[in-house]
Amino acid sequence: MSSVALVERFIVLCFWLSPYRWVDALLEAGESANQRGGRDTAGLRAARYALSELYIVAWLVLGVGLWLAQASLPAWLIWPALLRVFGILDKELGVILFGRCKITAGRQVAATGRTIVLALENYVAAAFLMAFVHTKAGRFGEAATGLAPGDALIQSLSIQFSLTPAFTPADGIGWALVLYQSGFAFLFSLIVISLFVSLLEFGASRH
Repeated sequence: MSSVALVERFIVLCFWLSPYRWVDALLEAGESANQRGGRDTAGLRAARYALSELYIVAWLVLGVGLWLAQASLPAWLIWPALLRVFGILDKELGVILFGRCKITAGRQVAATGRTIVLALENYVAAAFLMAFVHTKAGRFGEAATGLAPGDALIQSLSIQFSLTPAFTPADGIGWALVLYQSGFAFLFSLIVISLFVSLLEFGASRH
């Protein structure tokens, strides 16, 4: 098995860790059954698109909520937050590289305005999730473990948009978090750029 096939299999396997994938799989099975039976599939297809948007927006709201309520939340919640950030990147890589992890199967990526807006919503959600993580883990500068909420958001946005931390890590955990988020931001920015290029090429082909 080639390394490309291994990467594809790993991405798809990780995608199944998402609860969204399990619900979408049920809707997909119903859509396939309707298609085989010659029944209308538009309703289930619309439901799958709505579920995708709802899931993304829900994580955006949850990310903001975690950051705002961080003082009363346990530190172990950083793990599902980190897993969600990884899941965002995993899904987008599956779509761009292999045409997997998306509603319409196939290698052609339909870079519509909706696709880009949802990708940007994911990017903002990741920023707030990582801001929450920075309040709970890692030492930065002279601060004790974790940053204040405002500083954590500045740290997260600085990494997301410049790949540079606003506050220098003072321990291994802090550096690991910075590298983790920097890697996410770098790869995700390449994905968004490719979507914009695809959208421009699609627009040009229509003229």
